[in-house]
Parts: sequence; structure tokens; C-alpha cells
Amino acid sequence: MPSQRSLRPAAATAAALPPRWRSVGAAAKRATDCSFVAFGPHAGSMRSRQRSVPQGIGISFFRIQTNCVAIAAGLASFRGRHISSARKPWSCRVALAAEAAAEVATEASSSRSKRPTLHLQRNEAGLEGLTLTTPLFYANGSPHIGSAYPAIASDVLARYARLRGASVHFVTGMDEHGEKIAQTAAGQSKSPQQLVDSFAAEFQELWNLLAVVPDHFARTTQEKHKVIVAEMWQRCLAKGDIYKKDYTGWYCVGCEAYLDDEEMLEGHVCAIHQKPCIRRSEENFFFRLSKYWDDVKRHIVQNPGFILPASRQSQILVWLEDDNKRDFSISRASTAWGIPVPGDDSQVIYVWFDALLGYLSSLLHPEDTPSLDAALSRGWPADVHIIGKDIMRFHAIYWPAMLMSADLPLPRHICTHGFLTKDGLKMGKSLGNVVEPVPLVKSFGADAVRFFFSSCIGFGEDGDFSYEVFIKRINSGLANELGNLVHRLLTLCRKNLQEPTSALDLKDSEHEDLEAHPVRQEALKAVEVAAHFYESIDFPKATSAALSIATAANVRMTEIAPWTKLKGSETDKREALREMLVMAEGVRICAVLMSPVTPELSGKILKEFLGDSAEARTWNQTDWSWDALPGLVQGSKPSPLFPRIDAEPWKGM
Repeated sequence: MPSQRSLRPAAATAAALPPRWRSVGAAAKRATDCSFVAFGPHAGSMRSRQRSVPQGIGISFFRIQTNCVAIAAGLASFRGRHISSARKPWSCRVALAAEAAAEVATEASSSRSKRPTLHLQRNEAGLEGLTLTTPLFYANGSPHIGSAYPAIASDVLARYARLRGASVHFVTGMDEHGEKIAQTAAGQSKSPQQLVDSFAAEFQELWNLLAVVPDHFARTTQEKHKVIVAEMWQRCLAKGDIYKKDYTGWYCVGCEAYLDDEEMLEGHVCAIHQKPCIRRSEENFFFRLSKYWDDVKRHIVQNPGFILPASRQSQILVWLEDDNKRDFSISRASTAWGIPVPGDDSQVIYVWFDALLGYLSSLLHPEDTPSLDAALSRGWPADVHIIGKDIMRFHAIYWPAMLMSADLPLPRHICTHGFLTKDGLKMGKSLGNVVEPVPLVKSFGADAVRFFFSSCIGFGEDGDFSYEVFIKRINSGLANELGNLVHRLLTLCRKNLQEPTSALDLKDSEHEDLEAHPVRQEALKAVEVAAHFYESIDFPKATSAALSIATAANVRMTEIAPWTKLKGSETDKREALREMLVMAEGVRICAVLMSPVTPELSGKILKEFLGDSAEARTWNQTDWSWDALPGLVQGSKPSPLFPRIDAEPWKGM
């Protein structure tokens, strides 16, 4: 990483640049901000490369690291290309800069395993269907930021799929059985059902605050779920895959599991919960996982996109080495809070054998007779499970084996996200550094929280939260880059545009080629790029592609300076309005592309630009249109749609 001293001349040079290059530099800075947030295999490190830049261009280096690629339109020199000549047409310089930036992205991407695109159901119109799940959250406490993270990611993907015309089954919900829940309820003088009911209400409240809109909310205490679990048990039993035996091991109540030596610290302490495990001996029912061990391994190897990212697949295959082959316990005699084992009321079904089936039972409609076959007709198999890396083993090994035993299809993708820390430290009540999601959303709004956790942390990687970086990223991306641009366009157009007008109506000559306008060209490219990265669950790059349209419009705005031309001749006024109408159309497309991440802000932008003609969002709205935008005509003075956040009150938090 360059020393701070080496950065000072670049900053001084930037201050002396023409406004348009300072704007490009700001776009580069916005892109690099994210490099301080996402953490990958080299957590805590920063890899930098320097490209030589001709004098007069104020971007002296590119930061490229394994998990965040900083792409800046305006890179002045790349592999022998020079864009320093002011004699080149602006459109040519932008095109060359964009091409150079794209090559940087390609080079950086090749340095790590590329993220496969999801295999989604398609038809001629776009996406046909998507069944998508979060983990079913354990109902032993209030939702925390780690609960919000996968819910936001899942909702972003669900909203994208709906944009593409897909029939979506978005499942989230609660895992409500287990010894730990019974203990917590007893400690609060509540019944287990009262406890899980209260936490279910809290989760649903948080989803409402975050604009997370699931189609199904699973609860494993529902009667339809109990019927599904019992049928699954009988299917596996009929295959000879369930048997009873005595077992002795180290049990973690927090994990609801017997732990292996490598999962415990010295003194038989759980590595996750940091609490001593209990030595237990009891007679349990077991599932013949060993019977399906090789089948699960073969499925993973033959389907490289089954577990994402690829690094997680490698970890699962290590677990599946022959030396680890085993069966696992699927009942407990130590608690009565659970679904009774069919034919043996002395035991309840183990929480994971129970909870995983919530993905199927939640798909049932109220009029359905609960059965596994009915669930198959309602959207199973899931296209995507989104889970935390701490529960990979249950989803990537136990779950496929259970489905194979019951002759049910496997999910298509299991996508795992990393852990969240605060200021580089693991969150914990003892450290007093837990980020509570409800106050966060109430302080900054749903769009800000959604944008940060989906756009500034690479999915699959560990990520860090700090209020300083959070506010910096929100101000840079949403307030400055997009919000300020929208406000300037609305203010200038509503002062000067007398009637709805197309940019084509303001052309100075037949030879003027608005089709080649840099904002239009950036928008055409961004639509395809954003779609690719949404379908790769690479939301930082998807939003970067969308915001590249705003970046191009801001660069153009600085060069044209419409506020000056509007005071000049009629020709200058026509040019200013024509340019702003093109920019506004680009921003409209940007708003549609951003809508899976920032649904409220996108809706406000579309309402302001389209007025009463704003309609339900579809992917067709990402097509470039020369139609007039009725909301730009003379009217009321606009208010800022996304004001900057004052960072001062949050310092030291």
C-alpha cells in the first residue's frame, strides 16, 4: 500500500485538475471506499497496485484486492493507452477510459475464483421462477444484525427476480424447537410457545422495517409442519435409514449438537459459544448418513455451483473425506419441547431434522393437505438456500442425505455468507459492541442499511461494520452520487422546462447523434452487467454497475455546466435541457437497476420523474426510451430525496 506521503502529491494534483477530472476522481474514490469494508482470505490486509498515470491526471493508483475491485472511469493510462490529450473528443476519452477500467476489472477478477452465475429457471420473457430461502432463525433471542444480513441479501435477489418476471417463493421464518429454547423459556417464566411467539413477532417487525418482503414465513410449531416432519421420518425409516443406539459424547446446548474434538477448544469448550460442553450418554435414533456419504460427495463434485462460493465447497469436501464418515443423531431424550418421534413419545425429533423441513412445509398453501408431494407442487426444490457459513455442514451434508433418503430433489444452490464484525472485533454483549438492527434502521432508514450490507460487503466474505465507514459509504453512493444528481436535475428542469419534452425534440441538427451519448452508452452496458452480477449474488458489482450511470451523468453534468448555459443564448438553453433530459433518462434506468437494493429511494426517483405515470417496476423499464419524462416540467421545488448523513453524532460509536 502506498505510504501517506506518496498520496499527498496526487491529492495536490487532483485539486488543480479541471472539474470533470475531479468528478472522475471522486467516482474512483467512491469505488475504493468499499475496499476497507469487505474481508476475504487476507483479512486485515490491503493489496495495492500502481499504474503509471500521465501528468495532469489526478488518479495516481488503483487499489485492487481479492474481494473488492475499484474501477474508476477516467484511468488515464493502462497498458500503453494514453487519454491525456485534450484534443480527443470527450466521448472518445470516456469510451477509452471505460475500456481501460473494464480491463482492470477483468484482470482483478482473474486473480480469484470466479463466482458462477446461478442456474435459474428461465423462459423467453426472462426468469420463470425462483424459490429462495434464508436460514430459519433460531427462536431463542431477538433478531440481531447477523439475522438481518441474510434476510437483506435474500430480499435483494427476490426483488431482482420479480423484476425479471419470475414467480417467486421467498421463504424465511423460525426454527422453534430445542432444548435451549425450553431452558430460556423456563428462565423467563414463560412457556416455550409464548417465547417463540414473541420472537416471531420481533423478526416480522424487523423485516417490515427493512422492507424485506417474504412470501412465506415458516414456523416449525405449525401443525402442517409437524405432519411434514412425521412423513419425512417415515420415509427415511422405510428405507432402513433410521436406527436406535446408545451414544456418549460432548454436547453443546447452544449448537444443539454433539461436537467433534476439532469443534471444541481445550477443556471441551465450544469454539462458537465459548461455553463448556456437557458429557452425555443417552439412547437416540440415528440417521444413516454414512450410507449417503459418497453420494453427497459425488453430487458436490459433479455440480460445481451447488455450494457457493467455491472456497466453501472445498471445505465441505474436506469434511467428506472417508476418515470422517459417520451417522448422526436425530432424536433427543433430554427435552420434551419438540415434535415427538413417531411411535416413541419418550423422544423428540432432533432440531435439525425438524427445522430443515420448514423449507418445504412453508411452501404449502392454506387449502393444501400437508404432504411432501404437495410441497413439491408448490415450488420445491429450492433454487437458492442463503445461509451463514457456521451452518454449512447441516445444509451441505446432512440435508442432501436426508433428501436422497426420502427420494426428494436437492436444492440447486447453497450460498453461504461470512461473519460480521464491528470495528474489526467479533460482536458480543460482553464487549458492548453489538449492532442492533432496529435502532440502526430507525436512525438511518431501510435503504441505507440495505445498501451497506448488500453493496459494501462481498457476499461470501467476512465483513466489518463501523459507523464511520457506514456513513461514508452511504453519503458517497446514495447522497452524493445519486441523490445530489437527482436533486440538481429536478431543480434545473423544473425551473426551465415548460412542457414534457423528449431530448430528440431539442436536437440542433439531424447529424447530432444522441444514440452515442456517453450516458446512454453507459446505461446500455450497465443493464447487462448488473443482471449478470445480481445472478451471481455479487451485489457490490451489481450496484456499482447501476451507479456507473450516475457517475457518467455527473461527469457530463460537470462538463456541460447546464446552470451556466441556461443563462445564455437560446441555443445554449436547448443544449442544456437536451443534455439534462438524456441524463435524467439514464438516472431513471439507474433507479430501476437499484430498486432491488434501495426500493424506497428508487420508488421516489421514479415517482418524481414519471409523476402519475409511474407504474409497477419491471425489467422492461431498463430499456432506453426517448419518451418525455412528465415529472421534469415546471412545478414545485423538489426536496432532497436522500440528504447527507451528519457523521459527527456517530463518532466513537
